[in-house]
Amino acid sequence: MTGPRSTHCTTQSVLTVLLLVACCLASGCRSSQKQHHTGLQAWRSGDLQNSAKRLQKASGPLNTEKELLLLDQSIIALASGEPHVAESHLRSARDRIDYLKQKNAVEQTASVLSDSRAIAWSGREFEHHMLVNVAMLSSLVNDGQDAWAWSLQAMQTSKDRRDALVAAATKSSGKTATSDSTTAVTPASFENSPPPKITAETLDQPLALAAYLTAIVHSEKPTETAETERALQDVRLWNPQFSTASAGKLTPLGIQCRKTHGTLHVIVLAGVAPEWVSESCEPTSAALLIADQILSAQSKHSLPPTLFSVKIARPQSADPARADLTPGAAIVGTGIGTERRQLGFSTIVDLREVAQASYLAGRDKAIADAVVRRVVKKGTVVAAKAMSNQSLDWKADLAMSAVGVAWEALEKADTRSWSTLPAAVRIAAEELPSGEYNLDLWTRPLSERYPVHAQPVKVRIEDGRNTCVLLTMPSDRITGAILLGGADRNIIPAP
Repeated sequence: MTGPRSTHCTTQSVLTVLLLVACCLASGCRSSQKQHHTGLQAWRSGDLQNSAKRLQKASGPLNTEKELLLLDQSIIALASGEPHVAESHLRSARDRIDYLKQKNAVEQTASVLSDSRAIAWSGREFEHHMLVNVAMLSSLVNDGQDAWAWSLQAMQTSKDRRDALVAAATKSSGKTATSDSTTAVTPASFENSPPPKITAETLDQPLALAAYLTAIVHSEKPTETAETERALQDVRLWNPQFSTASAGKLTPLGIQCRKTHGTLHVIVLAGVAPEWVSESCEPTSAALLIADQILSAQSKHSLPPTLFSVKIARPQSADPARADLTPGAAIVGTGIGTERRQLGFSTIVDLREVAQASYLAGRDKAIADAVVRRVVKKGTVVAAKAMSNQSLDWKADLAMSAVGVAWEALEKADTRSWSTLPAAVRIAAEELPSGEYNLDLWTRPLSERYPVHAQPVKVRIEDGRNTCVLLTMPSDRITGAILLGGADRNIIPAP
Protein backbone atom coordinates (compact mmCIF):
# COMPACT_ATOMS: atom_id res chain seq x y z
CA MET A 1 0.00 0.00 0.00
CA THR A 2 2.83 2.34 0.82
CA GLY A 3 4.72 1.67 -2.44
CA PRO A 4 2.05 2.57 -4.99
CA ARG A 5 1.02 5.69 -3.04
CA SER A 6 4.60 6.86 -2.99
CA THR A 7 4.85 6.44 -6.78
CA HIS A 8 1.57 8.26 -7.30
CA CYS A 9 2.58 11.22 -5.17
CA THR A 10 6.00 11.44 -6.76
CA THR A 11 4.52 11.54 -10.26
CA GLN A 12 2.04 14.25 -9.36
CA SER A 13 4.75 16.16 -7.54
CA VAL A 14 6.99 16.10 -10.58
CA LEU A 15 4.23 17.49 -12.78
CA THR A 16 3.38 20.13 -10.20
CA VAL A 17 7.01 21.18 -9.94
CA LEU A 18 7.25 21.39 -13.73
CA LEU A 19 4.16 23.59 -13.80
CA LEU A 20 5.56 25.86 -11.09
CA VAL A 21 8.86 26.14 -12.95
CA ALA A 22 7.01 27.05 -16.12
CA CYS A 23 5.03 29.70 -14.22
CA CYS A 24 8.24 31.21 -12.89
CA LEU A 25 9.83 31.25 -16.33
CA ALA A 26 6.77 32.88 -17.83
CA SER A 27 6.49 35.65 -15.25
CA GLY A 28 9.68 37.73 -15.19
CA CYS A 29 10.04 41.20 -13.70
CA ARG A 30 6.59 42.72 -14.12
CA SER A 31 7.56 46.19 -12.83
CA SER A 32 10.39 46.63 -15.31
CA GLN A 33 8.30 45.25 -18.17
CA LYS A 34 5.50 47.67 -17.34
CA GLN A 35 7.86 50.66 -17.30
CA HIS A 36 9.37 49.50 -20.58
CA HIS A 37 5.95 49.05 -22.18
CA THR A 38 4.72 52.44 -20.95
CA GLY A 39 7.86 54.09 -22.30
CA LEU A 40 7.29 52.54 -25.71
CA GLN A 41 3.69 53.76 -25.74
CA ALA A 42 4.93 57.28 -25.00
CA TRP A 43 7.47 56.98 -27.82
CA ARG A 44 4.83 55.94 -30.35
CA SER A 45 2.73 58.97 -29.41
CA GLY A 46 5.69 61.32 -29.82
CA ASP A 47 6.21 62.01 -26.10
CA LEU A 48 10.01 61.92 -26.13
CA GLN A 49 10.68 63.10 -22.58
CA ASN A 50 8.25 60.69 -20.93
CA SER A 51 9.55 57.83 -23.05
CA ALA A 52 13.17 58.47 -22.05
CA LYS A 53 12.15 58.76 -18.40
CA ARG A 54 10.20 55.49 -18.39
CA LEU A 55 12.95 53.52 -20.11
CA GLN A 56 15.50 54.89 -17.67
CA LYS A 57 13.36 53.62 -14.78
CA ALA A 58 13.05 50.24 -16.49
CA SER A 59 16.83 49.92 -16.72
CA GLY A 60 17.26 49.94 -12.93
CA PRO A 61 15.89 46.59 -11.73
CA LEU A 62 16.10 44.87 -15.11
CA ASN A 63 18.67 42.08 -15.08
CA THR A 64 17.63 40.23 -18.23
CA GLU A 65 17.02 41.38 -21.79
CA LYS A 66 19.19 44.41 -21.20
CA GLU A 67 20.09 44.35 -24.89
CA LEU A 68 16.46 45.10 -25.82
CA LEU A 69 16.38 48.08 -23.50
CA LEU A 70 19.70 49.36 -24.85
CA LEU A 71 18.42 49.17 -28.42
CA ASP A 72 15.21 51.01 -27.57
CA GLN A 73 17.14 53.65 -25.65
CA SER A 74 19.57 54.17 -28.54
CA ILE A 75 16.91 55.56 -30.91
CA ILE A 76 15.50 57.76 -28.15
CA ALA A 77 19.02 59.05 -27.45
CA LEU A 78 19.34 59.99 -31.13
CA ALA A 79 16.02 61.82 -31.01
CA SER A 80 17.20 63.59 -27.84
CA GLY A 81 20.32 64.92 -29.58
CA GLU A 82 22.77 62.51 -27.94
CA PRO A 83 24.38 60.50 -30.76
CA HIS A 84 27.38 59.55 -28.60
CA VAL A 85 25.04 57.95 -26.05
CA ALA A 86 23.16 56.16 -28.83
CA GLU A 87 26.37 54.72 -30.26
CA SER A 88 27.52 53.59 -26.82
CA HIS A 89 24.20 51.80 -26.23
CA LEU A 90 24.41 50.12 -29.62
CA ARG A 91 27.98 48.96 -29.08
CA SER A 92 27.00 47.41 -25.74
CA ALA A 93 23.92 45.80 -27.26
CA ARG A 94 25.96 44.35 -30.13
CA ASP A 95 28.44 42.76 -27.73
CA ARG A 96 25.63 41.23 -25.66
CA ILE A 97 23.79 39.95 -28.74
CA ASP A 98 26.96 38.39 -30.17
CA TYR A 99 27.32 36.50 -26.89
CA LEU A 100 23.64 35.54 -26.65
CA LYS A 101 23.61 34.08 -30.17
CA GLN A 102 25.45 31.09 -28.73
CA LYS A 103 23.09 28.28 -27.76
CA ASN A 104 22.70 27.58 -24.06
CA ALA A 105 21.59 24.11 -22.96
CA VAL A 106 19.85 25.41 -19.83
CA GLU A 107 17.85 27.93 -21.85
CA GLN A 108 16.95 25.34 -24.45
CA THR A 109 15.63 23.01 -21.73
CA ALA A 110 13.77 25.85 -20.05
CA SER A 111 12.13 26.79 -23.35
CA VAL A 112 10.70 23.27 -23.64
CA LEU A 113 9.27 23.57 -20.13
CA SER A 114 7.74 26.99 -20.87
CA ASP A 115 8.08 28.67 -24.27
CA SER A 116 10.61 30.38 -26.53
CA ARG A 117 10.76 33.44 -24.26
CA ALA A 118 12.95 31.40 -21.90
CA ILE A 119 15.73 31.73 -24.49
CA ALA A 120 17.67 35.00 -24.24
CA TRP A 121 16.61 37.39 -26.98
CA SER A 122 19.31 37.82 -29.63
CA GLY A 123 17.28 39.57 -32.31
CA ARG A 124 16.15 38.83 -35.82
CA GLU A 125 18.55 39.11 -38.72
CA PHE A 126 17.16 42.41 -39.99
CA GLU A 127 17.46 43.85 -36.48
CA HIS A 128 21.16 42.90 -36.48
CA HIS A 129 21.57 44.80 -39.77
CA MET A 130 19.70 47.83 -38.42
CA LEU A 131 21.91 47.87 -35.33
CA VAL A 132 24.96 48.47 -37.53
CA ASN A 133 23.03 51.02 -39.61
CA VAL A 134 21.89 53.09 -36.64
CA ALA A 135 25.37 52.89 -35.09
CA MET A 136 26.93 54.16 -38.33
CA LEU A 137 24.35 56.96 -38.50
CA SER A 138 25.08 57.89 -34.88
CA SER A 139 28.78 58.14 -35.64
CA LEU A 140 28.22 60.17 -38.83
CA VAL A 141 26.25 62.86 -36.98
CA ASN A 142 28.70 62.79 -34.07
CA ASP A 143 32.48 62.96 -34.54
CA GLY A 144 32.59 60.29 -37.26
CA GLN A 145 35.53 58.49 -35.64
CA ASP A 146 33.93 55.04 -35.64
CA ALA A 147 31.92 55.37 -38.86
CA TRP A 148 34.73 53.80 -40.88
CA ALA A 149 34.88 50.77 -38.55
CA TRP A 150 31.11 50.32 -38.69
CA SER A 151 31.25 50.58 -42.48
CA LEU A 152 33.77 47.73 -42.65
CA GLN A 153 31.38 45.53 -40.67
CA ALA A 154 28.55 46.50 -43.01
CA MET A 155 30.67 45.76 -46.10
CA GLN A 156 31.57 42.31 -44.78
CA THR A 157 27.91 41.51 -44.05
CA SER A 158 26.96 42.64 -47.55
CA LYS A 159 29.70 40.50 -49.09
CA ASP A 160 28.64 37.44 -47.09
CA ARG A 161 25.04 37.85 -48.20
CA ARG A 162 26.06 38.36 -51.82
CA ASP A 163 28.23 35.24 -51.72
CA ALA A 164 25.35 33.25 -50.24
CA LEU A 165 23.04 34.36 -53.05
CA VAL A 166 25.65 33.46 -55.66
CA ALA A 167 26.15 30.03 -54.09
CA ALA A 168 22.39 29.42 -54.01
CA ALA A 169 21.99 30.51 -57.64
CA THR A 170 24.91 28.33 -58.72
CA LYS A 171 23.51 25.33 -56.86
CA SER A 172 20.09 25.69 -58.45
CA SER A 173 19.21 23.56 -61.44
CA GLY A 174 21.86 25.01 -63.71
CA LYS A 175 19.69 27.99 -64.60
CA THR A 176 20.59 31.54 -63.75
CA ALA A 177 18.11 33.66 -61.88
CA THR A 178 15.99 35.77 -64.21
CA SER A 179 16.01 39.52 -63.65
CA ASP A 180 16.77 42.65 -65.57
CA SER A 181 20.00 44.61 -65.30
CA THR A 182 18.61 47.10 -62.80
CA THR A 183 17.63 44.52 -60.20
CA ALA A 184 20.52 42.10 -60.47
CA VAL A 185 24.27 42.25 -60.15
CA THR A 186 26.59 39.80 -61.86
CA PRO A 187 29.55 39.07 -59.56
CA ALA A 188 33.03 38.90 -61.03
CA SER A 189 34.17 35.43 -62.02
CA PHE A 190 37.22 33.87 -63.64
CA GLU A 191 35.25 30.89 -64.94
CA ASN A 192 34.46 30.50 -68.60
CA SER A 193 30.75 29.98 -67.95
CA PRO A 194 28.73 33.13 -67.26
CA PRO A 195 28.26 33.74 -63.53
CA PRO A 196 24.71 33.59 -62.17
CA LYS A 197 22.72 36.73 -61.70
CA ILE A 198 21.43 37.37 -58.22
CA THR A 199 18.33 39.20 -57.09
CA ALA A 200 17.81 40.69 -53.65
CA GLU A 201 14.86 39.89 -51.42
CA THR A 202 12.74 42.22 -49.32
CA LEU A 203 14.67 41.07 -46.24
CA ASP A 204 17.83 42.57 -47.77
CA GLN A 205 16.57 46.18 -47.69
CA PRO A 206 18.53 47.06 -44.51
CA LEU A 207 21.70 46.18 -46.43
CA ALA A 208 20.84 48.94 -48.92
CA LEU A 209 20.92 51.51 -46.11
CA ALA A 210 24.19 50.04 -44.85
CA ALA A 211 25.67 50.35 -48.34
CA TYR A 212 24.46 53.94 -48.74
CA LEU A 213 25.97 55.02 -45.42
CA THR A 214 29.17 53.15 -46.31
CA ALA A 215 29.35 55.13 -49.56
CA ILE A 216 29.01 58.37 -47.59
CA VAL A 217 31.85 57.33 -45.29
CA HIS A 218 34.26 56.45 -48.11
CA SER A 219 33.27 59.01 -50.76
CA GLU A 220 35.34 61.88 -49.37
CA LYS A 221 38.70 60.12 -49.84
CA PRO A 222 40.28 59.83 -53.33
CA THR A 223 42.04 56.63 -52.24
CA GLU A 224 38.72 54.91 -51.49
CA THR A 225 36.84 55.39 -54.76
CA ALA A 226 36.70 51.62 -55.31
CA GLU A 227 34.98 51.14 -51.93
CA THR A 228 32.54 53.92 -52.79
CA GLU A 229 31.63 52.39 -56.14
CA ARG A 230 31.26 48.94 -54.60
CA ALA A 231 28.92 50.36 -51.96
CA LEU A 232 26.80 52.18 -54.54
CA GLN A 233 26.51 48.98 -56.56
CA ASP A 234 25.28 47.26 -53.43
CA VAL A 235 22.66 49.98 -52.91
CA ARG A 236 21.28 49.20 -56.37
CA LEU A 237 21.42 45.47 -55.65
CA TRP A 238 19.73 45.44 -52.25
CA ASN A 239 17.03 47.98 -53.13
CA PRO A 240 16.79 48.69 -56.87
CA GLN A 241 13.72 50.92 -56.34
CA PHE A 242 15.69 53.43 -54.26
CA SER A 243 16.70 56.58 -56.11
CA THR A 244 17.81 60.07 -55.06
CA ALA A 245 18.05 61.56 -58.56
CA SER A 246 16.10 61.53 -61.79
CA ALA A 247 15.88 58.48 -64.05
CA GLY A 248 16.38 56.12 -61.13
CA LYS A 249 19.95 57.23 -60.47
CA LEU A 250 21.82 58.13 -57.30
CA THR A 251 23.05 61.62 -56.45
CA PRO A 252 26.86 62.03 -56.64
CA LEU A 253 28.55 61.75 -53.23
CA GLY A 254 31.59 63.59 -51.88
CA ILE A 255 34.37 63.83 -54.44
CA GLN A 256 32.04 62.45 -57.11
CA CYS A 257 30.44 65.89 -57.18
CA ARG A 258 31.40 68.62 -59.60
CA LYS A 259 34.15 71.02 -58.58
CA THR A 260 33.18 73.35 -55.70
CA HIS A 261 30.11 71.19 -55.00
CA GLY A 262 29.15 68.91 -52.13
CA THR A 263 26.23 66.68 -51.21
CA LEU A 264 23.39 67.28 -48.76
CA HIS A 265 21.77 64.13 -47.33
CA VAL A 266 18.52 64.45 -45.38
CA ILE A 267 17.90 61.15 -43.60
CA VAL A 268 14.58 60.66 -41.82
CA LEU A 269 13.67 57.83 -39.45
CA ALA A 270 9.94 58.04 -40.11
CA GLY A 271 7.14 56.48 -38.10
CA VAL A 272 7.30 53.47 -35.79
CA ALA A 273 8.09 49.88 -36.75
CA PRO A 274 5.35 47.26 -36.42
CA GLU A 275 4.67 45.69 -33.05
CA TRP A 276 4.99 41.93 -32.83
CA VAL A 277 1.77 40.41 -31.54
CA SER A 278 0.57 36.89 -30.81
CA GLU A 279 -1.40 34.86 -33.32
CA SER A 280 -2.82 31.34 -33.23
CA CYS A 281 -2.17 29.26 -36.32
CA GLU A 282 -2.64 25.71 -37.45
CA PRO A 283 0.52 23.68 -38.07
CA THR A 284 1.46 23.66 -41.74
CA SER A 285 2.83 20.65 -43.61
CA ALA A 286 6.26 22.27 -43.80
CA ALA A 287 6.19 23.04 -40.06
CA LEU A 288 5.19 19.47 -39.21
CA LEU A 289 8.04 18.13 -41.32
CA ILE A 290 10.51 20.37 -39.47
CA ALA A 291 9.00 19.38 -36.11
CA ASP A 292 9.24 15.69 -36.96
CA GLN A 293 12.92 16.10 -37.84
CA ILE A 294 13.59 17.91 -34.54
CA LEU A 295 11.76 15.28 -32.50
CA SER A 296 13.55 12.43 -34.27
CA ALA A 297 16.92 14.00 -33.56
CA GLN A 298 16.38 15.15 -29.97
CA SER A 299 13.82 12.87 -28.29
CA LYS A 300 11.86 9.63 -28.42
CA HIS A 301 8.57 11.45 -28.95
CA SER A 302 6.70 11.35 -32.24
CA LEU A 303 4.06 13.56 -33.80
CA PRO A 304 0.48 12.72 -32.80
CA PRO A 305 -2.13 12.30 -35.56
CA THR A 306 -3.87 15.58 -34.65
CA LEU A 307 -2.57 18.86 -33.24
CA PHE A 308 -4.34 21.98 -32.10
CA SER A 309 -3.24 25.49 -33.08
CA VAL A 310 -0.10 26.99 -31.58
CA LYS A 311 0.92 30.57 -30.81
CA ILE A 312 3.63 32.45 -32.70
CA ALA A 313 4.48 36.13 -33.18
CA ARG A 314 3.64 38.25 -36.21
CA PRO A 315 4.21 41.95 -37.02
CA GLN A 316 1.33 44.39 -36.85
CA SER A 317 1.49 48.12 -37.56
CA ALA A 318 0.52 50.05 -34.44
CA ASP A 319 -1.31 52.72 -36.44
CA PRO A 320 -1.99 51.93 -40.11
CA ALA A 321 -2.98 55.57 -40.70
CA ARG A 322 0.64 56.58 -40.21
CA ALA A 323 1.63 54.64 -43.29
CA ASP A 324 0.88 57.83 -45.26
CA LEU A 325 3.30 59.89 -43.18
CA THR A 326 6.02 61.38 -45.35
CA PRO A 327 8.69 63.99 -44.60
CA GLY A 328 9.13 67.13 -46.64
CA ALA A 329 12.15 69.36 -47.19
CA ALA A 330 12.94 72.49 -49.18
CA ILE A 331 16.18 74.42 -49.45
CA VAL A 332 17.13 77.95 -50.46
CA GLY A 333 20.53 79.64 -50.73
CA THR A 334 22.71 81.85 -52.90
CA GLY A 335 24.15 78.82 -54.66
CA ILE A 336 20.79 77.93 -56.24
CA GLY A 337 19.09 81.32 -56.49
CA THR A 338 16.22 82.80 -54.53
CA GLU A 339 13.60 80.14 -55.24
CA ARG A 340 13.01 77.36 -52.75
CA ARG A 341 13.99 73.98 -54.15
CA GLN A 342 11.92 71.12 -52.81
CA LEU A 343 13.77 67.87 -52.17
CA GLY A 344 12.32 64.51 -53.10
CA PHE A 345 12.47 61.63 -50.63
CA SER A 346 12.92 57.98 -51.51
CA THR A 347 12.42 55.03 -49.15
CA ILE A 348 15.59 52.99 -48.79
CA VAL A 349 14.22 50.68 -46.06
CA ASP A 350 10.58 49.94 -45.34
CA LEU A 351 10.70 48.02 -42.07
CA ARG A 352 7.02 47.14 -42.31
CA GLU A 353 7.78 45.17 -45.45
CA VAL A 354 10.99 43.78 -43.95
CA ALA A 355 9.25 42.65 -40.74
CA GLN A 356 6.53 40.92 -42.77
CA ALA A 357 9.16 39.19 -44.92
CA SER A 358 11.02 38.11 -41.77
CA TYR A 359 7.79 36.70 -40.35
CA LEU A 360 7.01 34.73 -43.50
CA ALA A 361 10.58 33.42 -43.76
CA GLY A 362 10.59 32.13 -40.17
CA ARG A 363 6.92 31.18 -39.78
CA ASP A 364 7.24 27.45 -40.42
CA LYS A 365 10.23 27.13 -38.08
CA ALA A 366 8.42 29.07 -35.33
CA ILE A 367 5.37 26.83 -35.69
CA ALA A 368 7.58 23.73 -35.68
CA ASP A 369 9.30 24.80 -32.44
CA ALA A 370 5.92 25.40 -30.81
CA VAL A 371 4.70 22.00 -31.99
CA VAL A 372 7.78 20.31 -30.54
CA ARG A 373 7.17 21.96 -27.17
CA ARG A 374 3.52 20.90 -27.26
CA VAL A 375 4.42 17.28 -28.09
CA VAL A 376 7.08 17.09 -25.37
CA LYS A 377 4.67 18.45 -22.76
CA LYS A 378 1.92 16.05 -23.78
CA GLY A 379 4.42 13.19 -23.84
CA THR A 380 5.64 14.06 -20.35
CA VAL A 381 2.11 13.99 -18.95
CA VAL A 382 1.30 10.70 -20.69
CA ALA A 383 4.53 9.15 -19.40
CA ALA A 384 3.75 10.33 -15.88
CA LYS A 385 0.32 8.73 -16.06
CA ALA A 386 1.82 5.49 -17.36
CA MET A 387 4.28 5.35 -14.44
CA SER A 388 1.43 5.33 -11.92
CA ASN A 389 -1.23 3.69 -14.06
CA GLN A 390 -2.05 0.89 -11.62
CA SER A 391 -2.78 3.17 -8.69
CA LEU A 392 -4.25 6.16 -10.52
CA ASP A 393 -7.95 6.75 -9.75
CA TRP A 394 -10.14 8.95 -11.93
CA LYS A 395 -9.69 12.00 -9.69
CA ALA A 396 -5.91 11.81 -9.83
CA ASP A 397 -6.05 11.16 -13.57
CA LEU A 398 -8.24 14.23 -14.01
CA ALA A 399 -5.91 16.29 -11.85
CA MET A 400 -2.87 15.26 -13.87
CA SER A 401 -4.70 16.03 -17.11
CA ALA A 402 -5.61 19.46 -15.73
CA VAL A 403 -1.97 20.08 -14.86
CA GLY A 404 -1.01 19.17 -18.41
CA VAL A 405 -3.62 21.50 -19.90
CA ALA A 406 -2.52 24.35 -17.62
CA TRP A 407 1.09 23.69 -18.54
CA GLU A 408 0.32 24.00 -22.24
CA ALA A 409 -1.86 27.09 -21.67
CA LEU A 410 1.06 28.97 -20.12
CA GLU A 411 2.84 29.08 -23.45
CA LYS A 412 2.88 32.48 -25.13
CA ALA A 413 4.32 33.79 -28.38
CA ASP A 414 7.72 35.46 -28.32
CA THR A 415 6.76 39.03 -29.26
CA ARG A 416 10.04 40.64 -28.18
CA SER A 417 11.47 43.07 -30.72
CA TRP A 418 13.41 46.30 -31.19
CA SER A 419 10.36 48.51 -30.75
CA THR A 420 11.74 52.02 -31.36
CA LEU A 421 12.91 51.26 -34.88
CA PRO A 422 11.23 53.45 -37.52
CA ALA A 423 8.59 52.24 -39.93
CA ALA A 424 10.80 53.41 -42.78
CA VAL A 425 14.05 55.21 -43.50
CA ARG A 426 13.65 57.89 -46.17
CA ILE A 427 16.47 59.82 -47.79
CA ALA A 428 16.69 62.95 -49.92
CA ALA A 429 20.05 63.91 -51.45
CA GLU A 430 21.06 66.95 -53.47
CA GLU A 431 24.32 68.04 -55.09
CA LEU A 432 24.78 71.71 -54.20
CA PRO A 433 27.40 74.45 -54.70
CA SER A 434 29.50 75.17 -51.62
CA GLY A 435 27.96 77.71 -49.27
CA GLU A 436 25.34 78.36 -46.61
CA TYR A 437 21.72 77.29 -47.05
CA ASN A 438 18.40 77.46 -45.23
CA LEU A 439 16.66 74.10 -45.04
CA ASP A 440 13.01 73.74 -44.06
CA LEU A 441 11.89 70.37 -42.72
CA TRP A 442 8.32 69.35 -42.10
CA THR A 443 5.99 66.42 -41.67
CA ARG A 444 3.05 66.09 -43.98
CA PRO A 445 0.59 63.28 -44.48
CA LEU A 446 0.14 62.62 -48.18
CA SER A 447 -3.54 63.51 -47.85
CA GLU A 448 -2.68 67.11 -46.89
CA ARG A 449 -1.70 69.66 -49.50
CA TYR A 450 0.31 72.02 -47.34
CA PRO A 451 3.07 71.14 -44.86
CA VAL A 452 2.61 71.40 -41.11
CA HIS A 453 5.11 71.72 -38.27
CA ALA A 454 7.93 73.14 -40.44
CA GLN A 455 11.36 73.38 -38.78
CA PRO A 456 14.08 75.71 -40.18
CA VAL A 457 17.69 74.48 -40.23
CA LYS A 458 20.86 76.23 -41.38
CA VAL A 459 23.33 73.97 -43.20
CA ARG A 460 26.75 74.39 -44.77
CA ILE A 461 27.94 72.61 -47.92
CA GLU A 462 31.67 72.15 -48.57
CA ASP A 463 33.57 71.13 -51.69
CA GLY A 464 33.81 67.35 -52.02
CA ARG A 465 32.16 66.78 -48.64
CA ASN A 466 28.94 65.22 -47.39
CA THR A 467 26.62 67.07 -45.03
CA CYS A 468 24.14 64.79 -43.25
CA VAL A 469 20.92 65.93 -41.60
CA LEU A 470 19.25 63.30 -39.40
CA LEU A 471 15.67 63.63 -38.22
CA THR A 472 13.87 61.09 -36.01
CA MET A 473 10.12 61.39 -36.48
CA PRO A 474 8.02 58.72 -34.70
CA SER A 475 4.77 60.71 -34.88
CA ASP A 476 3.14 63.21 -37.24
CA ARG A 477 5.13 66.14 -35.89
CA ILE A 478 8.77 66.96 -35.28
CA THR A 479 9.41 66.37 -31.58
CA GLY A 480 13.07 65.32 -31.57
CA ALA A 481 16.39 67.02 -32.12
CA ILE A 482 17.79 67.52 -35.63
CA LEU A 483 21.38 66.32 -35.95
CA LEU A 484 23.91 67.59 -38.47
CA GLY A 485 27.11 65.71 -39.26
CA GLY A 486 29.90 65.55 -41.79
CA ALA A 487 30.95 68.89 -43.25
CA ASP A 488 28.64 70.73 -40.85
CA ARG A 489 28.20 69.53 -37.27
CA ASN A 490 25.38 70.87 -35.15
CA ILE A 491 22.51 69.80 -32.90
CA ILE A 492 19.21 71.66 -33.13
CA PRO A 493 17.34 70.87 -29.89
CA ALA A 494 13.86 69.43 -29.92
CA PRO A 495 11.17 72.11 -30.34
